[in-house]
Amino acid sequence: MSLTLQETALVMAKINTHHGNARLDKLSVESFHEELRADVTLAECMEAVKRFYADNDSGRWMGSGDVNAMIRQLRNKAKPSEAEIARECDARGLEGDAAWLYRRQRMLGRQPEEAARITASSRNPLELEPAKPKRRTPVRHFLGAGDLGLGDILPRHAEPHLEN
Repeated sequence: MSLTLQETALVMAKINTHHGNARLDKLSVESFHEELRADVTLAECMEAVKRFYADNDSGRWMGSGDVNAMIRQLRNKAKPSEAEIARECDARGLEGDAAWLYRRQRMLGRQPEEAARITASSRNPLELEPAKPKRRTPVRHFLGAGDLGLGDILPRHAEPHLEN
């Protein structure tokens, strides 16, 4: 999900409250919007702004790069550890390829229930699908005559006459 321009304006308005409520214009909102990660949510952006200004003693404005960096940091903290994922796999009885797929889904940020659902409904990612039989095409003769015989192609008067 990406933010709408209106949601981006809300994020910028929250940032602006720390600097005297500067007016927002269309160009600055569009620019800020373009610079944000495509997968951020409004809640993540608002949390990033809150945390940035909670620790900001320099008076520096928060930019779109700061929002992106803070969201990346928050997401990385939310990822489970390898030991935690191993315990989840054990509890669900996942082994081999199923455990690998579950671990991958969890590391992509999916919640345990969603990762388990995806794992259960997915085919083995390492298994090849059976080959589909090739459709046979009719053999074409070099003359492009299809199923015609030589007698159908050559005129009757071209038949060789045998002389005795």
